[in-house]
Amino acid sequence: MQSMEGSFIYMVKLSLSKICTKYQITSEMASSLPETYSARYAFVGVGNHALQNLYPVLQYLGIRLKYICCKTPGKLQQVEQRFNVTATTSLDDVLNDDEVKGVFVCVSPESHFHICKRIIEAGKYLFVEKPPCQTIAELESLIELDVKQKVVVGMQKRYSPYIQTLKEKLKSHDMISYNMVYRTGAYSEGNPYTDLFIHAVDLSVFLFGKVEIRDFQLRERNGAATIQMLLSHGNVMGFIELSTAFSWSNPEEKLRINTTEGEYRLIGMERLCHYPHPKKCLGVPLEKIGIHTVSEQIIAERNNFNPLLVNNQLYSQGFLSEIQAFAEFVECSGKNYSPLSNLKETYRIMDAIQNE
Repeated sequence: MQSMEGSFIYMVKLSLSKICTKYQITSEMASSLPETYSARYAFVGVGNHALQNLYPVLQYLGIRLKYICCKTPGKLQQVEQRFNVTATTSLDDVLNDDEVKGVFVCVSPESHFHICKRIIEAGKYLFVEKPPCQTIAELESLIELDVKQKVVVGMQKRYSPYIQTLKEKLKSHDMISYNMVYRTGAYSEGNPYTDLFIHAVDLSVFLFGKVEIRDFQLRERNGAATIQMLLSHGNVMGFIELSTAFSWSNPEEKLRINTTEGEYRLIGMERLCHYPHPKKCLGVPLEKIGIHTVSEQIIAERNNFNPLLVNNQLYSQGFLSEIQAFAEFVECSGKNYSPLSNLKETYRIMDAIQNE
């Protein structure tokens, strides 16, 4: 009887904890109303990614664009009419205008390095979509140029509220291991390593710190690559699978982290849960004798039905927070969470797996 009463109290405490945690996170998310920014900016690029994921955030935050730079003269009139800006094919127009304080860059990844160099040399603040460059040598070259550290790299998963919440919670846990899966369909239009796989590699570095590759396997079939890696972050062991051999209609992005207290599971940037380890009696898990004490604790979850900011994918994926952080960095001396120098470890691992 006492055991049943204890189990009941335990379940009630879990439920209350779940409700309070979810309310706190939802309240924090909902309080992020758009600020008013006064500086003038320019944007280089009008591709699909920029139009779908970045420009809507600029509009929501009220970030004032003066120029949009694109390489196609035939698009200039359309761009000016749609965005009420000065459209140009010349980056010099942007760099020579002292009123422009910051520049956003989102073009084909192989072009980022050379554009970034010019903007850094002009002394402007720079937000560049990942990857800022293709190799660790190019990264070191940009770091050397960026003496005043005015560059923010768009590693948007670092800025996701799900990742920020998870990182904070992990500070109070003794981590054991993790398992990460990043699977997409074929990617022939660019470099899958720097365009896609960099997301998972950077996330592992961001959450778990300096990394050493313990084992590495690569399989290439029909233009698709699959990589499996066993990693070590000090006392934390990790396994990562990266693949373009699956499907774009059913991609997978999952992370499971095992700690001494329980397990965290993150599905996409959509759902973050915690599962406490089952209770034991004399070293035997109670679940083995039919007494189940484990309860799923939903920490955060995107609700597709309720049209709130916290349920918008641009928010959950981190696009809104990264651009907001850049504007705060430029205008309010805010913190730069993803400077170029912060990507050295990520590029070291990317360089290693590309040259295996």
